[in-house]
Amino acid sequence: MPTADASGGGLHIVVCAKQVLDPDGVNSFAFWGRLQVGGDGRSFDTGEMVPRIINAYDEQAVEAALRIRDARVDCRITVVTVGDEEAGAILKRCVAMGADDAVQIVDAAAGLGDGFRTARLLAGLIAELGDVDLVLCGRQGSDYDQGTVPAALAERLGAALVTMSAGVAVEGGTLRVVRVTPRGEEVVRATLPAVVSISNEIGTPRYPSSRRMMQARRQRPERREASDYEGAPGAVGVEVTRLMVPDVQGHCEIIEGGSAAEKAERLMAQLHERGLLGG
Repeated sequence: MPTADASGGGLHIVVCAKQVLDPDGVNSFAFWGRLQVGGDGRSFDTGEMVPRIINAYDEQAVEAALRIRDARVDCRITVVTVGDEEAGAILKRCVAMGADDAVQIVDAAAGLGDGFRTARLLAGLIAELGDVDLVLCGRQGSDYDQGTVPAALAERLGAALVTMSAGVAVEGGTLRVVRVTPRGEEVVRATLPAVVSISNEIGTPRYPSSRRMMQARRQRPERREASDYEGAPGAVGVEVTRLMVPDVQGHCEIIEGGSAAEKAERLMAQLHERGLLGG
C-alpha cells in the first residue's frame, strides 16, 4: 500500500463501514421474548421491525477522518462497505457527514460473519485504489463483536496497526494516535501507511447538514462485486453455522419498608445473611 507525503497534501483516507441491525431494536426484541432465529439458522428474523443502520464504531471512524480534515490536512475521504445489495444505504449517511467518495463491494456471503473474508475483499479494493495512506475502521461490529477486520486488513496491506483509538492526528508524514487502555490513555506514533481502529471514546459523531444530505441523495456509490477480489489468496477464516437465543431467566425480590433507610437496612441484612458482604 503506497503512501503519499501527508505534509504536502494528497492524503487519501479510507474508512471501512458496515451495515448492522440496530442493536437497540435487537435488544428490545430479546427483552420482550420476540427475538427469533431465521429459517437458515444463521440470522435473526426481525422482519422489517428492526432497522439496519451504520455500525456505531464505524460512524465514529468517519468522524475521526473528518476531524483530520478539520485540522486543515489536505485529504480525500473514501468510505467503503462490504455487504448485500441493501448495505450501500449507509454510505449515503457517510457522504452526508462529509465523505468525498463511496464504494460498495456487493457480497452475498457478508452475513456469515467471516471477518477474514471481509478483510481480503477490502484489501483488494484498497490495492485497486492504489494511493491509500490511512485506513480507519471501527473497533468492532455490533453484530458479532469479533473485531478481526482491522488486524487482518493491516496484515494484508503490510501496514502499521494501531487499535482502540480515541483520537488520530496527522503530523507531517506520521500519525499521532491516542489509545484507550485499561490503565488510561496511551499516545503512540506510527508511520504511514497505517490501519487504525476507532473506539467510542472519540466522542459523538457530527450530524449531517441539510446541504450534505441533499448532495448524498444524488451521489450514487461506486459498485464492485466480491468476485472481483475473491481470487486473492486466503482461506475462509470463520463461518457462522448456527445462532441461538439463550433462555434468560431472572428473579426479582422486592424489599419492603416504610422508608428508604429501612429498606436499605433490610437489604444489607439479607446480603450479610447470604454471605455476599465481606467483613
